[in-house]
Amino acid sequence: MESHKRMILKPSLILFLSFLVWILAPTLQAQEAQEAAQSTPEWRKKPSFSLRLGSYFPSLSTILRVDSESLGSGTEIDLEDLLQLDSSPIVIRGDADVPIVSWFSLDLGFYAIKRSKTTVIDRDIQIGDTIFHVNQTVKGKFDTTYLRTHLKFYFVRNPRLDLGVWVGANVAFFNFSFQAQELGQTFSEGEDIWAPIPATGIHASYTLFPNLYLFGKAGYFYYGLSDNLKFKSLSFDINVNYYFYKFLGIGATYDYNKFELDGELGDLSGKVINKFGGFQVYLLIGF
Repeated sequence: MESHKRMILKPSLILFLSFLVWILAPTLQAQEAQEAAQSTPEWRKKPSFSLRLGSYFPSLSTILRVDSESLGSGTEIDLEDLLQLDSSPIVIRGDADVPIVSWFSLDLGFYAIKRSKTTVIDRDIQIGDTIFHVNQTVKGKFDTTYLRTHLKFYFVRNPRLDLGVWVGANVAFFNFSFQAQELGQTFSEGEDIWAPIPATGIHASYTLFPNLYLFGKAGYFYYGLSDNLKFKSLSFDINVNYYFYKFLGIGATYDYNKFELDGELGDLSGKVINKFGGFQVYLLIGF
């Protein structure tokens, strides 16, 4: 009799435990999911549009040569050395990423670097049709405005990683002048030129942590098919953005750029080698 009761109790106990597990399983699963969600950081949606404005601290090196039809090739002048132009200015710089469609966006930038200096030169130099003699006091000015327009194409886009290629140009506007006076005579030479400097390369971005993003790009271009014009460009940058409140954040950039043009630039014949790079810190808006 007792053994028969035990046989009845065992199936009953098993059925009861099975029913209890069936009732509690969804609750336990929900609790586990909630605990997992609490232990996993909340990944915010990666901003596709951003506007950045801040201070840029570039280190500059500029070589300039202006040729003459009558005097021939001009003197290659290191502007920071011979004319003592400021090699470490501080400028305001603005940048923006503007999405167009899911696989394409615009990368834009703008800043201007204005430099001038009056100094006594230690050698004869030829700039265009003018020769400035040793020990003359020369007032030199070299202003540069940069407009960056890059077209970014995406091959990989997921919540944490973007990868693609870009093509575009850094449009450089150069305005320079050199003046000196000797025995009541004024010597001057100057020009305004602009050059679209093309480049192409790769770009990528990666979400390191919630609200912290790393992105950058690198590019290169060379053209030397014509004897009248040769140019090359090399550039790269790496950026870190941190959003401390919804669409507001701060960031930092390091970049390096080298533009070299040799030949006929509009009405001007000569050579410009412009190397610059440095850090930028900025405030940003992104969403």
